[in-house]
Amino acid sequence: MNKEILLFENELRKALSTPDARPEFVTKLESQLKKTSVSDKHFSHQSHRLRPAWVVVMCIVFTLAAGILLIGPEKVYAEVLKLLGYIPGIGIVDQTQPIRVLSGPVRVTRDGVTVSVNQALLTPQKTEIDYGFSGVPLSAYPKNEAVSGCIKQEYIMLPDGTMIAKTDPIPLDVDQVIFVIPCLFNTLPDTVPTNWEIPLTFILLPAETTVLPVQESTSSTTTPADKSQTATSSPIQIDETINTEDGFILLGWFHADIADNEQLQLTSVIYTDAKGKLIDTSFPEDIDLSTSGEPVGLYDFPWSIKFNSEDTEFPITIHYSGKIYTKVDLADPFEYEFDAGENPQEGQEWEINHDFDLDGSNFRLVSIRTTTGHAYGGYSLRFEGDVELNFSMQVKDHPAIGGGGGPYSRSMEFEKVPTGKIVFQFYDFYKLSGTRDWEEQWQPETLPTPRPETQSAADVCLDANSYSNLPDLPDGLDGWMVLTQLNPETQLVLQSLDGEEVAFTIPNATRGALNADGTKLAYPSDEGIVIVDLATQQSGILPNSSGGYDLHWSPDGKYLALLNPLSEYGIFVAALDGSKSKQLTNLGYESIAGWSPDGSLIYFAVPDAGGKGFMLQAVNVNTGSMHDFFILDDSSRKAPYPAVSPDGQWVAYRGRDNSSLYIKGMDGSSARLILDKSADAISGIVWEKDGYLLGVSLITDQYSDGEIILMQFENCEIYKLPGLHGELEGIFIP
Repeated sequence: MNKEILLFENELRKALSTPDARPEFVTKLESQLKKTSVSDKHFSHQSHRLRPAWVVVMCIVFTLAAGILLIGPEKVYAEVLKLLGYIPGIGIVDQTQPIRVLSGPVRVTRDGVTVSVNQALLTPQKTEIDYGFSGVPLSAYPKNEAVSGCIKQEYIMLPDGTMIAKTDPIPLDVDQVIFVIPCLFNTLPDTVPTNWEIPLTFILLPAETTVLPVQESTSSTTTPADKSQTATSSPIQIDETINTEDGFILLGWFHADIADNEQLQLTSVIYTDAKGKLIDTSFPEDIDLSTSGEPVGLYDFPWSIKFNSEDTEFPITIHYSGKIYTKVDLADPFEYEFDAGENPQEGQEWEINHDFDLDGSNFRLVSIRTTTGHAYGGYSLRFEGDVELNFSMQVKDHPAIGGGGGPYSRSMEFEKVPTGKIVFQFYDFYKLSGTRDWEEQWQPETLPTPRPETQSAADVCLDANSYSNLPDLPDGLDGWMVLTQLNPETQLVLQSLDGEEVAFTIPNATRGALNADGTKLAYPSDEGIVIVDLATQQSGILPNSSGGYDLHWSPDGKYLALLNPLSEYGIFVAALDGSKSKQLTNLGYESIAGWSPDGSLIYFAVPDAGGKGFMLQAVNVNTGSMHDFFILDDSSRKAPYPAVSPDGQWVAYRGRDNSSLYIKGMDGSSARLILDKSADAISGIVWEKDGYLLGVSLITDQYSDGEIILMQFENCEIYKLPGLHGELEGIFIP
């Protein structure tokens, strides 16, 4: 296969990298290696002379090439794979070469900003350093595209003062270097510390390190979804497999069979098991696909997936779907002359409704609207047509610097917006001509045996299989829930637990918060923070408030913690007596988790520089001092929705897959998986006032707006609330 030979070419080029080959020689060698049998074509002899060093190199190369062609590239490729191993967290390595790694993560904190060098991989060919940073406020980044932040490159300083690039190989006799970061990427001058110098120490890869073999895939079965295809024409290749502790990693290529006059737009890639169940896959971030060889076509690319094999019935099916667009031959571009005037106003719009005949189909320019007033101004155009189209457009004699859109709307931006009479040109039309599907099946040579559970199945309260059997909440439990609903516009609803009574509905409102005794509701608005007295349903604007979100009441009900009022960033505390709000943090991407029982601390989570999830932190309301607690194990990389229980004993949060729920003790004890992928996603996590019950809103196949469950996690007593739907914001149980 092309990719197999390309992979071997990479290894061959690395082994023979000195001296440099002439480009025409490399091109000829690539062409020769891509053949699966000896060509019967005769090459003419070159008359020019080679340097003596290249005579030796060429002898070696042609000897290797002859061996490859004699033995067969597939067998040679299989032998090459035996030299490779996969180290979780590091990636695929050549086991025949000395490998060094970082002796341990290094964290440096300056002025509240933390830089963490998490790992490094050193081989004789290159250096890879993985680092991250946290604590950088959003105000440190440019607010528009007209301004750019720092782009200075990191580098490595050797003990003798030599500076080398971050990816250059480090001499084998050098075990300690300084990693220099001139400035954090895209930050503005004088906003965060610069000139970071981080000492790193390297050691040989420990002998006890787990190295998993990379194996050639021999157990794939092609199943064309399009019956006109043959079994050998599937573009989905599965080339290598890695058996992990709990499943598999598959690596391969996609080679689309697209004609020269066609375009492909992939619309979905799904993975199902033998029972048709969707397989939850992820991208193995420690595998560098850029070393997979060069694609040979516009729609050719390498891919990789990682999945857990537990409860997976083999074989699995990989299914690609896409739209096919066919080129429409036009002698000349379509043109439309338009007079924007000499001073078009922001948002000014002209109805056009001009029709073009596109090979029997109608293509209509509906309207043109100005988008001036931003960093760069321009025009936005809206279209209609009989069929879906892909096409290009430009303003004649006025090159754009940016743009975007889809088949029915397009925008263009310019350094200087063209005005007066301008000519829009539309060209390179492709009509939607159909859809295409491809499938490939795979199963391991040996089916995996069930592995021992690291956590007792009894410890998991709910999973996808048991969710459908949840009982409804029995009668007798009084209380209320605050929900954000889409009906069809957003609204806040206060509704009884049985769903039968709606106390009130607030249109065009979201993200409300109940105080501990259930007497007041707060929610953000354009005018400020609105406070509603639930007994009288009278409302008013909190004095000196200016918007914000993620509201949390203090235990005594005298204060509100909130995020990002108007143009300011960070956590603020607003007093109900109307006194001036107090700023406690300045990042802008904090996720508030709640208050300590005595009201002295506000808990929040931010992405950690180590890249392992969100860090739970606390800020003292009175002094502003900060304290790190711990990483939320396996937490969502998008939004963990952390919620500290009112008694300060537990923190609940959304897992990495966004559909699982973890509970972790505030003493730092191990997290416990409570809900294991029981729905498509978790949209809300709220404790009731005593910390005994926990409410969770779940997005499911049946209810995309959210189903509600109420649980006591310690004994796994869980109930559905069938009369309630939406995103859970608050609970009050008398």
